[in-house]
Amino acid sequence: MTTNNSTLLDTIQQGFRITVGATATLVETLQDPQKRQGTFQDLQQEWDQRASQWAQKGTTTETEARQYVDQLLDQWRRSMPGPLAKTTDTASNNIIDFATAKKELDRLTEEIATLKGELAQDRPGQEG
Repeated sequence: MTTNNSTLLDTIQQGFRITVGATATLVETLQDPQKRQGTFQDLQQEWDQRASQWAQKGTTTETEARQYVDQLLDQWRRSMPGPLAKTTDTASNNIIDFATAKKELDRLTEEIATLKGELAQDRPGQEG
């Protein structure tokens, strides 16, 4: 429990220091027009670079997740007896439609990629 409290305290302290440092930099930047222009150009360039990196990583992650899900579905289909298009769940007598299941998994994969992108935007100082 002490480690968790220490980690939480360190995180809060780090957040405070970042806020104070960012505020001091902002004040200095606003007071000096030349510095202001340079700082905003640097921030824009860094943001563009980060956004490009995150987009590439998101594309790669989405592709890997989609391939993994496709592999799992293929393995499951091969292990099922009878027609591969549908199977009956004897416990509840529901029919599982593989096409519908794949669409749902694709939708969930996209949702995960979107959430991961949003998390990356919420934490611009960290690469993920």
